[in-house]
Amino acid sequence: TNNDHLSAVTSAVHWLSYVPSMRGGLLPITDVTGVDEIERPICFVPKAGVPYDPRFLLAGQEDDTGKWHGGFFDKGSFTETLAGWAKTVVVGRARLGGIPMGVIATENRTAETIKPADPADLKASEAVIQEAGGVWFPNSAYKTAQAINDFRTEDLPLIIFANWRGFSGGQRDMFDEVLKYGSLIVDAFVKFTQPIFVYIPPHAEIRGGAWVVLDASINESVMEMYASVENAKGGVLEANGAASVKYRLKDILA
Repeated sequence: TNNDHLSAVTSAVHWLSYVPSMRGGLLPITDVTGVDEIERPICFVPKAGVPYDPRFLLAGQEDDTGKWHGGFFDKGSFTETLAGWAKTVVVGRARLGGIPMGVIATENRTAETIKPADPADLKASEAVIQEAGGVWFPNSAYKTAQAINDFRTEDLPLIIFANWRGFSGGQRDMFDEVLKYGSLIVDAFVKFTQPIFVYIPPHAEIRGGAWVVLDASINESVMEMYASVENAKGGVLEANGAASVKYRLKDILA
């Protein structure tokens, strides 16, 4: 959102700087010399059990002394979009070594969603809903699918920083068609033609329906999955669930 025409035009030109000049054209690669280094360590590392702002992992941050700790992408290149909607998912565009990419990341902290009161209903009131991090809700699943389709039409490669435990299974979310919006994510992956990288960061996990939706076999020609060594986890079932399916109680006690 911009407050005047000049800033709106500036934002539009900045957005176009990520996009090829024509459909199917070459990506506008930027020289990052003097701004950042292509080969460097990622200084921001998530800690086990500690919620963090995923934007720090993507864009980096300054500490209390003013020292810069670089994130995954080039310094100053990450631009978030749709920030005010479905806050349990972070989407935007960034550059990696000067190469523009679409970005989708999981918000692992609890977020608030405000549903305004219906002015036509005298009994209605504003509702503040808490949404847990690491879970796809109807709005965040739709936001994810919408972002994937946007990046596809812009011919941008896509990287997903995955840390989802699955889809919300509450009765209200089922009524709000969370499964339908989850299927839209799969449909968007099937249509994608640029490279897709699914990455599980340190101390992150994908479980249940999230694993099914992010499975690289959905579009094997362009989709690959990676994970942090030793401390990233993934699977359809938790360890206890898998054991209960594979081993019956009488076999365990035997």
